Amino acid sequence: MPQNQQASVSHSNSGDERSPLNVGYVIPQSSLPDIPALESELSWPAVLEQAVDLLRQYLRFPTINDPLRLSSTDLQNSPWLAGCEADAAKWLASVLQDMGIAAELLESAPGRINLIARLSTGNSSKPPLILLSHSDVVPVSRQEWDSKIDPFSGTVHDGYIYGRGALDLKGLGIAHAMIAILLRKLRVPLNRDVILLVVADEEAGGHFGTKWMIQHRPELLQCGLVFGEGGFSVRGLWHGRDVHAIAVAEKGCLELECVAESNGHHASIISGDAPPARLVAALNRVLSMKFGMRITPATKSFLESLANEAEGPARFLFRLPLLKSRLTARHLSKIPAVNAMLHDTIALTVLESGMKGNLVPGQARAVLNIRLLPGSDLDTMREKIGSEFSKDGIRISQLPTHTHPANTSDFQTQEFAALAKHAVGQQGGIVAPILSPGASDGRYFRSAGVPCYGWVPFPISPADLGGVHGPNERVAISSFEQGIRSLYWAVLEIAG
Repeated sequence: MPQNQQASVSHSNSGDERSPLNVGYVIPQSSLPDIPALESELSWPAVLEQAVDLLRQYLRFPTINDPLRLSSTDLQNSPWLAGCEADAAKWLASVLQDMGIAAELLESAPGRINLIARLSTGNSSKPPLILLSHSDVVPVSRQEWDSKIDPFSGTVHDGYIYGRGALDLKGLGIAHAMIAILLRKLRVPLNRDVILLVVADEEAGGHFGTKWMIQHRPELLQCGLVFGEGGFSVRGLWHGRDVHAIAVAEKGCLELECVAESNGHHASIISGDAPPARLVAALNRVLSMKFGMRITPATKSFLESLANEAEGPARFLFRLPLLKSRLTARHLSKIPAVNAMLHDTIALTVLESGMKGNLVPGQARAVLNIRLLPGSDLDTMREKIGSEFSKDGIRISQLPTHTHPANTSDFQTQEFAALAKHAVGQQGGIVAPILSPGASDGRYFRSAGVPCYGWVPFPISPADLGGVHGPNERVAISSFEQGIRSLYWAVLEIAG
């Protein structure tokens, strides 16, 4: 079957007959022997015990990356002070060294250390596979966490490992490390080098992490494939079935700072020039902007996969999303995550003004986070929003930290199909490519033409998905084990 020809997957809505794998691309025949036979060579309980211990240790490093805690002077002159990944990177390098894997540490700025390790074939027939993760985490609001859980203790409770970074992204980092350890320990013959890349600064734009690494190690862009973050496996998400979402594209991002200024005055004096009132009026117009629905190839494939499990009118609507009817748009937009895949969006993330109840301040400030679909132009959007603010004399400036265009990778490949096959494994479910509304370091590789597939392989509940950047972040030990195994076999098929 030609590589780009769609696979025919049968499906029935009657009884319990369900296709174990819903995809719109070719599933190649594996050249591997039976996985159960290969698994007999591994002691998975011992592997899991080691992985859990390593993850708990990794979570104890408070690698918080928080530019907002810096003063304006430090943010301008010493932005690297926002993060502190050095100790964690050194620890991980020592773990790999103990397992016979040499790791190199590269310091992009004081305290900002990146790690790279390479399993080399010596005679690769294919370009390398990069396993990409980041060691930094977002800040923690401790009052939102369970009082019995320290976000940086690696607590184990009721079968879960708790800690900031369990899902984003230290869990995946340890999964990658365990895969490298297993490949080394079992002396697996490889047809391509496997590179372990653990970077700093992803949570603040990657300037001291992936961006710096690519600038100083441009050979990284000669790799053939990157496995990173972006999608999750979520249990029972769609009509009771697990959904394995693999990110093959990401929306672009534009951050704008909006500042209204004038003379402050007593609140008893009404002035049409008051900065807070002007800013609120302009924000109201901008946040009320409507953007038409557009469906990218990844989103189209995702919706078609969901259609196989939909019921009633929804089944028809998801199968024909390109009709763009008002009914279709209204139906799809009810799902927030799907809505974000269909539209450009604008979110108000910062709103600051005033310090006293009877004083009209002389300045009001807001930050807008705009996410753009592939095909939307950053400059055009900035000009459109700027014209609205200019009506009220409000100046805007572009914040460079998280500003970047949309990016996408081809998912009609044997490598993606192999990853998809191992994502569902023996458990079944729906697997599909997605356009991620968020951003990751994968964009640096996709923008250079290197395919990047983002998948955190630990099956989690919809509720636990809220722990990503939220309170009580955790991963079930059983899911952690399943994810390591699934990703290991995918890497073995693609690089073995």
